[in-house]
Amino acid sequence: MSQPVEPAGVLSPEEVLRKSGVPFTVLDHVPIVGRHDAETTLGLATEQLLKTMVFRTADGGFVLAALPVTGRVNYGRLARAAGVSRAKLRQADPEELSLLGMEPGGASPVCDLPGVVIVFDASVAHMGTVYCGSGRADRTVQIEAERLIDLIGPKFEELSS
Repeated sequence: MSQPVEPAGVLSPEEVLRKSGVPFTVLDHVPIVGRHDAETTLGLATEQLLKTMVFRTADGGFVLAALPVTGRVNYGRLARAAGVSRAKLRQADPEELSLLGMEPGGASPVCDLPGVVIVFDASVAHMGTVYCGSGRADRTVQIEAERLIDLIGPKFEELSS
């Protein structure tokens, strides 16, 4: 699989992590999409999987929602945390991920594009070591949730319904 094409000046999630100096590990693997692949193909524990969902706002902005892989996003809570109307929030199309330096199956809460709103489910702070997207479907980042939070400085909300 090819690397996502990044807009001029936008770093991939892995590049942001490397540049930050935050310790992390990358797992190379066959391309995966979703919880089932992460559990069966990679053998990762469900309670350590952090998924990132990508949303667009009516004005073209992005909102990233990071939550445990078993969680379901409550759109109203996410919209409130992001400071937008629920009616003006929609899930991003797969091809729109390239604007963030990411590809489907590799969505990450780490993003270099200015103006992106990042919201973490409140439970992420207690997850310990997590596995999240690297920007690519064939690479997964292993990182301490606390370090990830310190780096990103996300907003927090009870996102799961």
